[in-house]
Parts: sequence; structure tokens; C-alpha cells
Amino acid sequence: MNIKSLLNNKKLLTILHNVLENETTKNKISNVSINGELYEYNRYSLLIIMDFIIKYKIVIDSDIYNNELLNELEKISNTYNNHQDLVLSLNNLLINTISKSLNITDKENLSNQKQILMYLYDKYIVNGYCFHSFPSHFKNIIDEVGLDQSVDYKQINNLKKINYIFNNHNYKNIISRNLNTKTNAIYITDSPAMAYYYAFRSPYYLAEITAISPYYKNITSYDKEAFYRKDYEACKTNLTNLCNHTNMTEKEKSTVLKSFNKIWNDLDMSNSTPCVAFIKRKDLAKNYLPNIEEIINNVGQVELVYLVSKITDSKYPVIRRFSSIDSLNLNIITMPSYREIKNNEFLSKEKPKVVLKLKNEEIIPDSEEEKSFNFNYRNAYSYGNANVLALTGLLLITLGLTLTIILKVLGG
Repeated sequence: MNIKSLLNNKKLLTILHNVLENETTKNKISNVSINGELYEYNRYSLLIIMDFIIKYKIVIDSDIYNNELLNELEKISNTYNNHQDLVLSLNNLLINTISKSLNITDKENLSNQKQILMYLYDKYIVNGYCFHSFPSHFKNIIDEVGLDQSVDYKQINNLKKINYIFNNHNYKNIISRNLNTKTNAIYITDSPAMAYYYAFRSPYYLAEITAISPYYKNITSYDKEAFYRKDYEACKTNLTNLCNHTNMTEKEKSTVLKSFNKIWNDLDMSNSTPCVAFIKRKDLAKNYLPNIEEIINNVGQVELVYLVSKITDSKYPVIRRFSSIDSLNLNIITMPSYREIKNNEFLSKEKPKVVLKLKNEEIIPDSEEEKSFNFNYRNAYSYGNANVLALTGLLLITLGLTLTIILKVLGG
């Protein structure tokens, strides 16, 4: 799969920036709510476009159409009227590119439409991918040894301190993940939108602590984008204000902020970029659709643009895996970060840093467990054990608008 050249294209970055910063809809709230969080219209548009980009490159493993694609994408992103319109326009763009790759000129011909759908099914489902998201700090070690579900006890100890103090002030479970489990599932999704959504807010537990916990609703004003941008000062200010709101003692607040600092520094979050591991569907036994014949047989009765969504929309928004995935079965891609899109400027690419590097300033083990700590970086905690109901609610992010259209057309 050849996606890096497109993701590194400056024109794509500018398109994403313009979508995110669109002044006409910048302050508009989407009808999508994620984990109780009001989601901005422009962010949802951004996810829809990135969902399309990933799907497109899985299906079209060639760069020859990139320039034409970006020109069309620019037109669509500047003229769409609503999210439904955006989704359908992008589906049409995918259909047009598949048609060119198959040398199909008559897209109204029913036999040609079936050929397009079967090509899409083969590329996207039979030989397609599912996804796992994580911060770039884990990239080198995951490249080397793959993914497993081991628990990093040093981070768990810091998280427990934060959670314990907030619990004592009736802010129950500010961190939604189970901090007592000895293993942690590897969370996988078949939705590119969900994968990207979690990639730029990963690790999820740190996003909760610094910006997206429902408890931040109690704060009159806070920086909602702080963690998306990986802005240390803004995240620390958010957390400080939340501590103040609970009337913590100075000692408690100091413990919370110290634990936060340790986690932030250990994960090098200020330099973090979002990564997505592409995992072959066949390795997860998710490489077929039981209703593919029904979809094909609906050609002529249902518009092709809707049938495309029946193939590409998410069927497995949350897959829990409790066994390791070898690095040979992963294709790891660094995605455009929220900060890069916001600033319309790529980050300078430094050489990969060596993992297992201790900060000199303040990481002084104060327990036997910490004295012998040995980070297991294979566990990326990308979804942070967020509760399943919350994750499943992200079906809305996996282009639920198109599903709504399909339900109306096909009756389910």
C-alpha cells in the first residue's frame, strides 16, 4: 500500500487546513456527539476527508492519480453543503478513480457497476486493512517487535495517583480505563475515521486527564484543542484549573501535576505525532462480507454511490485482541498531526530517538517496583481501555450519515 507520498503532499495538508479552519463553519457544532463531547463541525469534516484518503489509498495503490485527486478534493472541500453531501461527493470521486483504473467509460452500465463494486470489495475488504492507533513514541519498538497487551506498571502507578486523588473529591473515574487489570487488550478498528480520531488524541487516558474528560464541563473556559495540539503548557493549565475546581490541597495538586509531568515526559508528548498500524483484514479474519452478493444484486435498484458505502462503512468499530501481533504483520504509517494541519506546516522530521531513555531531572524511583522498572513499550494503549459503549458510540464518526442514507434507501 502506497500512502506516504500522498500524506506528505503539501497540497493535501493545505486542503485539510482549510477544512479545519473554514470560517463559515468554524464555530458550528456538529450533530455528532462523542463520549458526551460536542464535536465541532469542521473537525468532523476533517475526519470524513481523512477517512476517504485512507480508503482511497487502500483501493488505489498508485500515485498516478494523486494530482487529479487533490484537485478534485480541493473543489469538493470548498463547495460541500453538509456532511451528507461531502460523503457522497467523496464516494463519487472514488468511483471515478476506480473506473479510470479499470478503463471503464460507461459507469451507467450495470455490468460495469458490478465490476466496480467487486474491485472495491477485493481491494478494500478481501485484501484490505484494519487499524490500531498509537503515539509516535512507540513507533520504533512496535516496528521491531510488534504489538502486545502487556501493562506498563510505572505509568499505571502515576495514573492511579491521579485517579485516586480525583476520586477523593468525587470526580469518579476521571480516567476511564481499568487501572487494575494485569493485561490490556489491543484495540483495533476497521474504521479509518476512528483510527485517525484516536491517533491524534492518543493515548486516550492522557487526553482525558488534560482536555476531554466530561468533568471539564465544570470549567467555564478551557482549551479544548490543547491535547490535540500536544501543547504542554495548555494541557497543564487545563489540568491545574480542574484541580483548583475540586478544591484540592496544594499537596494533592502537586502530586497530580508531578504524575502528569512524568507521563508527558516519558512519552515525549510535545514531539508526538499520530501513528496508525495497518493490519491485514485476513490476519484478523475480517476479510469478507456475508452480504456481498446482496449488495451486488442491488445494482440497478440502488445508486452506486450508496452501494459503495455498504462495502466501505465500518462493520467492526471495536475489535479487542488479547494476543500479540508480530511486527511483520504491521504496516505503520505516520499521519498528519492536528498541530500540522492547524498550522498548515509539516513538522521537521528528526531522526528516530532511541527508546528507553531516562530523563535526568526528576525520575527518581521511590519504590521497589519503580527501582526495577523496565518500560514495555509494545503496549501503546491507543484507545486507553475506554469503555466499549463510548467507543461503539463512535459509529457516528465512521460515516454514520451515509449509513442513515442507506437505511432509508434499502430499509436496513
